[in-house]
Amino acid sequence: MAVNIILPPSSLSLWHTKKLIYSTQIRFRIMSSASKSQPQSVASSAVYQVPGLDSHEMDSTADKTFERYSSNTAKRNGKGVSIVWFRNDLRVLDNEALFKAWVSSQAVLPVYCIDPRLFQTTYYFGFPKTGALRAQFIIECLADLKKKLMKKGLNLLIQHGKPEDILPSLAKAFGAHTVYAHKETCSEELQVERSVARGLRQVELSRAQGNSSRSSSTHSPKLQLIWGSTLYHLDDLPFSVGSLPDSVEAKCTIRGCIRLPTSLGPPPSVDDWGIIPSVEQLGLHSEKVVKGMRFLGGETAALSRVTEYFWNKDLLKIYKETRNGMLGPDYSTKFSPWLASGSLSPRFIYEEVKRYEKERLANDSTYWVLFELIWRDYFRFISIKYGNSFFHLGGPRKVEKRWHQDQKLFETWRNGCTGYPLIDANMKELSASGFMSNRGRQIVCSFLVRDMGIDWRMGAEWFETCLLDYDPCSNYGNWTYGAGVGNDPREDRYFSIPKQAQTYDPDGEHVAFWVPELLTLPKERRNFPGKSYIEQVVPLKFGSSNKHHSQRSKYGGRHSGLRNR
Repeated sequence: MAVNIILPPSSLSLWHTKKLIYSTQIRFRIMSSASKSQPQSVASSAVYQVPGLDSHEMDSTADKTFERYSSNTAKRNGKGVSIVWFRNDLRVLDNEALFKAWVSSQAVLPVYCIDPRLFQTTYYFGFPKTGALRAQFIIECLADLKKKLMKKGLNLLIQHGKPEDILPSLAKAFGAHTVYAHKETCSEELQVERSVARGLRQVELSRAQGNSSRSSSTHSPKLQLIWGSTLYHLDDLPFSVGSLPDSVEAKCTIRGCIRLPTSLGPPPSVDDWGIIPSVEQLGLHSEKVVKGMRFLGGETAALSRVTEYFWNKDLLKIYKETRNGMLGPDYSTKFSPWLASGSLSPRFIYEEVKRYEKERLANDSTYWVLFELIWRDYFRFISIKYGNSFFHLGGPRKVEKRWHQDQKLFETWRNGCTGYPLIDANMKELSASGFMSNRGRQIVCSFLVRDMGIDWRMGAEWFETCLLDYDPCSNYGNWTYGAGVGNDPREDRYFSIPKQAQTYDPDGEHVAFWVPELLTLPKERRNFPGKSYIEQVVPLKFGSSNKHHSQRSKYGGRHSGLRNR
C-alpha cells in the first residue's frame, strides 16, 4: 500500500491532512499538543501483567494469528543446510531471514548466540549493558521462540559465545552454504557482522556441500543480511539514507508480511540443542517485578497484546487521547518491548491497524499508531546517516555545551531521590519494571540535562541498562534530541515540571503509586508536597515546583520565570 511521507520543518498540524508525518522536531516518539490522559485509581502495590491474558488465551490467540499468516503456496527449491542467526528478530511471523533460509535449503538450523559482550558494561560510564529485567525478558523471548520453532518442525540451537566464533564453526560442521540474519545499523552490531563475514570466508566447503553453482572444488559460506526491522523497507525509500532530508513528500510502499508454510522442518541432526540460561547464569542477580507492569517476553505475548489492545479492549480508537498517560497498562499500546526484541513485526501492527479500520473504525488514533511506527523508523534510518555521532557528547551536529558528570547528583536522579515527585516516581518505575511512559521519558531527560546540567550520555546509558524496550537507535536518538544536540538545530525544549504535573498527573495518581508516602496527602499537593517530602537537590531552571512560588533547593539559589511545555 502506498502512503505519503511528509517531513515538515516544524508544525505537526499537517497531521489532519490524513498523511503520515516524519519530523525531525525533538520528541521522545513525536507528541503533538498535550492531551490529558484519563486518571486511574489503582492500589499502591498493584502488579499488572502485560498482556493481561492467561496462558491458554495467549496460546489460542497466537495459534489463530499464525493460521491467518500461513501459506500453502510457498515453494522450497534449495539444497543443503542454511543457518538462521537470530539477533533482535526473535519471532517466526514475518521473519524474512527465516523464510529465505527455508526456501534456499533442505534443512534449516536456527541459532541464537548468547554474546558475552551484551552483559559487559556501557562505553563511557560503566553501567551494566543489560540489566536483570531486560535479561529476563530476553530469556522469555528465547523460550517462546524455541517453542514456536518446534511447532514449525524446527528447534533453536542455543550457543554461548561470540557469533564470529560460533557461526563459522557451525557452518563448517553442518556444511551450511549461507547464514541468514537481519541487518543492524549501529557500530557494535555492524562490527559483529563484519567479523562473522570474515570468519565465514575462512571456512572451506566442498562442492558437494551447500547450494553453490560455482565450478571450483571448494567454496565458503555466505552471510546474507536482510533488512527487516522497520515498517518501511530501506530499499523502498524515495531517497538515499545518506541524504535523508528534513522536508520532502513522496510515495512509499509498505511491504506485506511474509507468510510462512505450516512446516519449516526438518532441521539438521543436532546432538545437543543447548539450554536457555537463567538470569544468574548470565552473571546477573534475578529481579522480580513486584509493582507496576510486568511484561511477558516472547512472540506469543506480543501477538496477544496486539489482540488485547486492538480487539478485546477496543482501545485503539482512543489511543491519541490517552497516549500521554503515565499509570496503568492501557493508556498506550505498550508494544515497544516486543518491537525492540523483534518479537513483534511493525508490518504486522500496520496490517492489524488496517484491518481494524476496515472492520471497526478509522480515525486520528488509528493513524497515530502508524505515525509512531514511522518515528521509530526514522531513528533507525538516521542512525545510518549519522553513525557514531549519535553516541558522542556533541551529537550529530557536534554541539559544544558545558556538561558536568557529578556522580552524587546523578545518583539522586537515577535512584528517584531528587525531591521532585514527578521525577522520582518515573525513575522508580524504570528501576522497578524496566518501563517508563513516553511522557515520563521526556520529563526526566529534560530535568537531567537542563535543570541538573548533567552529561546526557549518563542518562542514555542508564536507560540502556534498564529499559525493556532498549534499542540503540531509538534510545540514543531520543537522548540527543532531548539534550539539544540532535540533527535539528531548532530544538531546545524545556519541560516545566509544575506544568507537566498539572497537565499529566493532576490528581497525583502516578506519583502516589510510586512514592507511597505521598498517598496520604491531598491530591492537589502530591506533586507539590513542600516540606512533607525530601528536599529538592537542585532548583528548577525555569519556574518552581511549589506551584507558582519560588522554593530554595538544598544547594541554594532561586530561579524565576516560567517557560512551559
